[in-house]
Amino acid sequence: MRLIIATLLAFIISSTVFATAPMENPPIVTLEKIGEKRFQLKYLEIPEGKVTVAFKDETNRIIYRDVIESDKVFFKNYDLKRLDLGTYQVQVFSDESGKLSDFDVFLGPESVEKSYFAKVTKLDDQSLAVVVKNLDETKMNLEIFDKGNLVYEAPITGEAFGKKFSFKNVASLNDITIKVSDRNGFGNYLSAR
Repeated sequence: MRLIIATLLAFIISSTVFATAPMENPPIVTLEKIGEKRFQLKYLEIPEGKVTVAFKDETNRIIYRDVIESDKVFFKNYDLKRLDLGTYQVQVFSDESGKLSDFDVFLGPESVEKSYFAKVTKLDDQSLAVVVKNLDETKMNLEIFDKGNLVYEAPITGEAFGKKFSFKNVASLNDITIKVSDRNGFGNYLSAR
């Protein structure tokens, strides 16, 4: 009897550990500003189950919840014109994986919003050029992912940044995603496709 109880207890503990283990390769989820108080959520993998997007105010109260069912990669636009000025948090969850991403959204004067331009150009089958124009010359961050795994990260300072990257050990440049983010946390994912 003790052996049965011990075996059941070990099974329950191992199941709990497996269920709460972090994902090896979580899906890439981005939130980009596409207009005045307008944002686009990009879910760059096929979701497993429902995806929930929750908008929270500064008091951590959920003010809007969106449940999305899709069998393909999707983009979803959100118009926040009815919200007051301030900082909001956008959280993305999936049934399968739990919380995937957190984004801070600041609705305020243009002078404190995203102030950079970024572009990726494919040079050949193994090389990319990244150009960033930083309008307010504050510190930014560059991250490069191969199939969702971070392979390069560096700060960007100054007015302009340009660099050529060669990927000799990568099967395809289609697997490369580049993220540029500013001091306010606004991120922009750029694809090599």
